[in-house]
Amino acid sequence: MPRHSKHRRPARVVRRRVLAIGLAVAAVGAGGAAWAAPARNAEPVVVDSLTITPAAPGSTTQVTATAALHSARTLPVQSLTIAVRDAKGANYDFRGAVSGTLTTSQQTFRPEARTFPAGTYKYFVAYKANNTWHNLTPTATFTSDGSTVTPTPSPTPSPSGTPTKAPTATATPKPSATPSSTPTASPSSPSSPSTSSPSSRPTLAPSPTASPTAKPTLGPTATPSASAKPTLTPSPTGTPSPSPSATTAPGGGPAGIAGSWHSVFADEFNGSTVDPAKWTPNWLGCATCTTPPVNTSEQAAYAPSQSTVSGGSLHLTAVQQSTTANGKTYPYRSGMVQSNGKAQFTYGAFEARIYLPAAGSNVANWPAFWTDGQNWPADGENDIMEGLGGKACYHYHSPSGGPGSCAPGTFTGWHTYGAEWAPGSVTYYYDGVKVGQITTGISNSPQYLILNNAVESTSGNTVAPADMQVDYVRVWQH
Repeated sequence: MPRHSKHRRPARVVRRRVLAIGLAVAAVGAGGAAWAAPARNAEPVVVDSLTITPAAPGSTTQVTATAALHSARTLPVQSLTIAVRDAKGANYDFRGAVSGTLTTSQQTFRPEARTFPAGTYKYFVAYKANNTWHNLTPTATFTSDGSTVTPTPSPTPSPSGTPTKAPTATATPKPSATPSSTPTASPSSPSSPSTSSPSSRPTLAPSPTASPTAKPTLGPTATPSASAKPTLTPSPTGTPSPSPSATTAPGGGPAGIAGSWHSVFADEFNGSTVDPAKWTPNWLGCATCTTPPVNTSEQAAYAPSQSTVSGGSLHLTAVQQSTTANGKTYPYRSGMVQSNGKAQFTYGAFEARIYLPAAGSNVANWPAFWTDGQNWPADGENDIMEGLGGKACYHYHSPSGGPGSCAPGTFTGWHTYGAEWAPGSVTYYYDGVKVGQITTGISNSPQYLILNNAVESTSGNTVAPADMQVDYVRVWQH
């Protein structure tokens, strides 16, 4: 077992927190979606949840969509909607939209209900700001059974659909939901809509030309009736996932962490390959080596082929493929990057925006975003986020033990995970909200960065293939 093998402790559930604020908005008709491509890493809006009811409607059933979202900064929007595309890329958006101002507090949006003819659809949140449409992740799918109703489709954009792990030698597997495929988004083009792909991020493109039986209109749809008026409201008390309550620090610092910060490390993954000056794509091996996993509870070797960069994201992909490393054969292979020997830090704010694949409503596999010292455990191991038992959890390992807990709520899809490491303490922030703090065993030794998508041996939430995506990794110091 490698000398940096980790020890995990059972996750403990922290007390739920609920936050909500008010937001005044005006209902407007859903207009045609003009497509553009804003800078990928500049997207401030995060979709915390997106659902439809019923999940498997008939063609005569009224379908209701609900989205909860927040913004990393105060953002006026001209139009907010939930977009829908059929298998051919035709627009079947929920009618009605709202205008208003998104803030760091979570808001709930419900457009006008509608029916869908027989077929399979993908849906996602989209908004218009500064005359530009933005498509958000995650993207989900549903199937309508039957074909007795012909809808009146309305147009809009199409979107796209990342936490991490710190493995350890004494993992305690926990039961989780039956795995399901990871939803990902893909762009629509005017001539030939493309299909979704787990390995690529969709880009913004013009709305597709609809088929003759479902031709989208580019003018505004009828204003919804008062009884079905779309709404954008503060999330109610009892929201299962944390709602951001703090703004981004001055100068573009870490979400939710106050203070004056300057950047000391960043990778936005805007290129086409893993940057060898910042990362090695395996567990402490040579640049082209396939290495054994971090600890004996893992069932996937780490191969450089599973760590790729495309569409503005790092992709760490777990697949079920027999792989031999150091004379031992593992049933899976997966992706990892770590900065040992290239970048390490003592104290600071650490943040990554990550897409976590799902196993049902749980986090799939054993993904993690963590830091580690050279002499484990004396130099410490900071698990900023690791998927344990389907939850997103944090721990700090040292000779004093491995205290920590798990954040309430669902953390599949895109979320931001951060930690402020100060002398004697580490404070954890998920989506800009403080979820916990540890004040025992905190070291003052430098630690390097690690992101990996591990497959655990006895967990009930194994999914393969599974694409853990990372939008960016950033480190700041005072």
